[in-house]
Amino acid sequence: MASSRSASVYADFLLPHLNGETHLVDVGCGSGELTLDLARRVGRVCGIDGDAGEIGRAQAAATASRTTNADFVVGDAYALPLPDDHADAVFGHSVLEAVERPADVVAEMRRVARPGGLVAVASVEYGGLILGGPHESRTRQFFDIRERLWLTQGAFPYRGRDLRGLLVASGLARVEATTTSVSYGTEDAVREFGLGRADDCRDEWYVESAQREGLATADDLATMRGAWLEWAESPSSYAAFAWCRALGRKV
Repeated sequence: MASSRSASVYADFLLPHLNGETHLVDVGCGSGELTLDLARRVGRVCGIDGDAGEIGRAQAAATASRTTNADFVVGDAYALPLPDDHADAVFGHSVLEAVERPADVVAEMRRVARPGGLVAVASVEYGGLILGGPHESRTRQFFDIRERLWLTQGAFPYRGRDLRGLLVASGLARVEATTTSVSYGTEDAVREFGLGRADDCRDEWYVESAQREGLATADDLATMRGAWLEWAESPSSYAAFAWCRALGRKV
């Protein structure tokens, strides 16, 4: 949920398994922020995403940062454009909660991993939302709406609790699942998080979807935005999200 997709926060469970010779594949890499941070810790990384615009932004970011060991390609998570037994580790962050057939994506990740290689996934778990501070009913309403929009559009905000089962069912061995919380409890973090959610109340997808589904009016969205702006500056504000992670070995 934070704007800075740092590997130390969002891939900490994977980092001990990486080294300067690791060939890593990042499935659903988006604009590449997390991928490029991971590139500093591996020999080579390939980021894959189905959105050509996101891949273009990732390529531009790699060029701007002079990262030479990262490639970005357009590809389908259900049919990764890579051969069998290709990579030392295959990573999917914030992917499985956004697809309709998560088991098929895990199967593709397993296919691309080499024998003995690693498959690692991480998903947010809305059952682990902690939210305090002013206007709690309005700030929670924001997430209630987003949760319902995810469900109506084929995503599943409770995928985190399923990760261990998905990896075991795919045939991966030595599966280990963990949960961590990403917290927003400093003045800067609260402000960044609150202002980000205020911006989301004007996001085209959120606004149009919420109104189309009858979940919020224009006045509701304006009120929520005002609540988040106040939340961002309050000394009593705090938020945390649970992130579930799992990794396993291909045998």
